[in-house]
Amino acid sequence: MRLTYTPFVGNLQELAKGYMDSFAPKDCDEDQDNVPEFVEATIYSPTEVVFMTGRYASKEETKKKGNNINSQGWRFKPWFYQHAESALKKGEFLEYIPSREYYHRHTRYLYWEGKPILPFGDQWWFRFLLGWLMPSKVSLLKATQREAIRNYYHEMHVIQDMLVPLYKVGDALEWVHQEMEVYPIWLCPHRLFKPPIKTMVYPEPGFKHHCRQGDTSYARMFTDKGPVLRGEVFDGAEAVSKMEQWMFDADLYEYARKKYGAVGTFMSGYYKSKEGRETEKEVQEAERAHLETSDAEADY
Repeated sequence: MRLTYTPFVGNLQELAKGYMDSFAPKDCDEDQDNVPEFVEATIYSPTEVVFMTGRYASKEETKKKGNNINSQGWRFKPWFYQHAESALKKGEFLEYIPSREYYHRHTRYLYWEGKPILPFGDQWWFRFLLGWLMPSKVSLLKATQREAIRNYYHEMHVIQDMLVPLYKVGDALEWVHQEMEVYPIWLCPHRLFKPPIKTMVYPEPGFKHHCRQGDTSYARMFTDKGPVLRGEVFDGAEAVSKMEQWMFDADLYEYARKKYGAVGTFMSGYYKSKEGRETEKEVQEAERAHLETSDAEADY
């Protein structure tokens, strides 16, 4: 795998535009020859991002003199997102990573989720001596958490994936910064094809007439956006409630939960963000109470 790390500095709208330009053809160009085969971006702050674009490389190309081969799968290697962050200091660089190790670049340390679970896990001595233990079973890691780390998860941590049209990535980043201010943020393109039958996730009507960057006549380009960390106390339930309004209308979901008696089994996005460990009975009672209040109706 030939991987290029490209740093970029600017405001959130400029970061989004740079992300689009790193892989997406313009003006409904359906010539895919110059499009990278692998794309991701990590936003480290409101002004800094690193784009990673890759293509398969032959063994002959990889073994040419002077090429840098990074065996990312070794246990003592720096965490991949931290390795990519180094591009912000040393500038754009290119390296080759064995394909299997590239596929699992985030596996060993769960993207950057390993940091709050195991705060010292990215230290050189841990990677060298005990890096072979990773990735441990998440339930085991959580069982060994101390109270301070557990409280951190409840009060200063959020995980949320969002799928947004490519041309709205800049607006989505600004919204996340305003409502949650979470970093790092992981971006990955997602092509949504137009099937003959309308499905739950479907391109906007008439998208092919707009010829926006990354779109073609048969598919629309979206981006999977995943913010996962936060550095200050916030009201997770309120934030998720606002995000539900911004992302989708939950009326049909709530109707189906009530119709099939799934309240308390399939939780609402609001309740999933609440703090504490409740029994199944407590979950069901709290869910029913929540759905019966006028405030809950206003949330949706």
